[in-house]
Amino acid sequence: MVKKKYRALRIIAFVFQVLAWLMLILTILGTFGVIAAGVLNIITVSAFENLPGVGNIGGVMAGIISGVTLLIGGILNFLVLLAVSDFLYVQVDIEQNTRQTAEYLRQITQAQTPAAVTPAPSLPVEAYPATPTITVQTTPPQTP
Repeated sequence: MVKKKYRALRIIAFVFQVLAWLMLILTILGTFGVIAAGVLNIITVSAFENLPGVGNIGGVMAGIISGVTLLIGGILNFLVLLAVSDFLYVQVDIEQNTRQTAEYLRQITQAQTPAAVTPAPSLPVEAYPATPTITVQTTPPQTP
């Protein structure tokens, strides 16, 4: 078994993973809280407050708009933090698998004996003349 390395990267990846899930939980709780604040008229959209016959639409609209915005931003933040965590885990795993493969290859090559390795057959080598011979045609070709 190959010893695990890069403990600090593993810890950082774990921290990012915990932060990602904490961000998702807080985003969901915050979304419900903002919508509740809108329904209770703690936050309002002033443009909708004085419309006749609509009642408390300003607070509800503010709560829904703020809640959806918070939910979208929180989910995106969750995905980014989780991706960073997984990226760090992948990098550490690639390093560990590469080191483990190198160790297996080292064990395989040490287990082989020199007699088991057969040399490749050699091909015959043809001798070439020291100087090239050039043939020159001295008579012109005859035409019919």
